[in-house]
Amino acid sequence: MNIKWLYILPSSPPRFLFARRLSDDQVELSWTPPLEVNSEILYYLVRVWNLTFEYIQNVTVTSLVVTVEDGGQYNASVSAWTRLGNGGILVFVMFTASDTGPADPPQNISSVSLTSSSVQVTWLPPSQPNGLILFYTVYYSNSSGVYIQRVPVFDLDPQLSEGPLSIAIGSLAKGSNYSLWLTSSTAQGDGGVLSDIIYVQTPEDAAGDPTLPVLFRPGRDSPFPGSAPHMTL
Repeated sequence: MNIKWLYILPSSPPRFLFARRLSDDQVELSWTPPLEVNSEILYYLVRVWNLTFEYIQNVTVTSLVVTVEDGGQYNASVSAWTRLGNGGILVFVMFTASDTGPADPPQNISSVSLTSSSVQVTWLPPSQPNGLILFYTVYYSNSSGVYIQRVPVFDLDPQLSEGPLSIAIGSLAKGSNYSLWLTSSTAQGDGGVLSDIIYVQTPEDAAGDPTLPVLFRPGRDSPFPGSAPHMTL
């Protein structure tokens, strides 16, 4: 009986949990469904909390606006529930509900394949940085995990600070589908705003796939499988 239950519990968590500040006391949480559900999802359990605040809500959609108490730091988690439970796995994010960092994300994200295991990513700076941009962060994920490449501004062409910027991303798995997005950060953080997600497919190659350093690989032994990076709003 226990073996049968394993096949109808979710075996992966919801993905891409992000927190976006809407106002001084409201934050929008959004996510995408798990890759491996194994059964019909009845609802998502959303929990937001810190030392003095806790909010729990069941929803059947993949976004929720939460009213928080102040601009302090919060934790948020989302799990997918079938009729027998959630499989003990969830996605987790931390955020700060304060008005700091860029007001909008990098713009016009695009990519061009360089080789079967590398791409050139191009973008424009945010129009409302609210300070000096110190670095950009490129996030990219496939079925194996979520990866990150931080790009200091001093590594980019200073003459292009107001124009298109670009960076080469290498060591990608060949024949794989990636989701890719960016944030920009000042000394106060990334503002909790992220670019539109673009989708990249690397071509197949007869040679062996290179190994990609993993920022986070979801797994049952992790307390927060599928966790997104710490975000500051």
